[in-house]
Amino acid sequence: MAPIRIKFWGVRGSIPTPGPRTVGFGGNTSCLEVQFPGQPLFILDAGSGIRELGKVLLGRDEPIHACIFISHFHWDHIQGLPFFKPAFKPGNRFDVFGCNEPNMKLHEIISWQMNPTYFPVAIEDMRAEVAFHAIGQQSFRVGEVQVCTHFLNHPGYTLGYKFVFNGKSLIYMCDNEPFLQYTHGHTGDKPTIDSVEELFESFVDNKEEALLHFIDQADLLIHDAQYFPEEYKQRITWGHSPYTYAVELAVKARVKQLILFHHDPDHDDATVERKVYESRQLLKEHGYEIPCSAAREQEIVEL
Repeated sequence: MAPIRIKFWGVRGSIPTPGPRTVGFGGNTSCLEVQFPGQPLFILDAGSGIRELGKVLLGRDEPIHACIFISHFHWDHIQGLPFFKPAFKPGNRFDVFGCNEPNMKLHEIISWQMNPTYFPVAIEDMRAEVAFHAIGQQSFRVGEVQVCTHFLNHPGYTLGYKFVFNGKSLIYMCDNEPFLQYTHGHTGDKPTIDSVEELFESFVDNKEEALLHFIDQADLLIHDAQYFPEEYKQRITWGHSPYTYAVELAVKARVKQLILFHHDPDHDDATVERKVYESRQLLKEHGYEIPCSAAREQEIVEL
């Protein structure tokens, strides 16, 4: 059977960063294309990278059926959707999966960013068939692909995704912060949970075990590694990880390959290269030298 094919269209976090400093790894925000053989196209997040993907898809002769999985609704993960041209073409079909917010439904959130106050084209102008599917932490199937979700440690309701197909597993955890932040530069008292909302933003001991179970022995883990440890100390609770945590999860869960993702907008190509080097050195110190790289626009990975 043909391999699972993963292509990166956006790898940056927070804001697009075009220019000579980022041309090596890319400056578009989060978007991946995943092709499972014989299945609908899967698109992970709709940052600015989805615009270039859309231009390529328009060149296909046949109608497009794709599933778009949104991790959460911060701008860098949805800002490309209004510029996704295949959604404006009749005959195409898109199933959009994501989490409702407490006071707003999934379809309302997507519609809201295309409000005339912010954007001149309304969501009603999308002529493709677009269906919205609200999900939480659960497991379901799309065709022959098993999809599992897990809430991550990031402000708001943020989902990590696991896709299992033909015995291979892919984990996408784009925005995630250590649950045990005091082991990554913070030495204060362990905080307590006072409300349901804090479930998704607080640092609590009993969450990391479930997270490790979720990613256990995955063939590929794509994980937030926005910071160096010294940077993270000044950004605790911002919802992102130092590369040391991504490596730690990979080692503990015995994953087979690690790709560092969601590069900081202030990190140029040389800085990202240094992060990869230090990550590989840390894996070597753990005696667990799996393939480790940084996500790069236009790069294709096969499983």
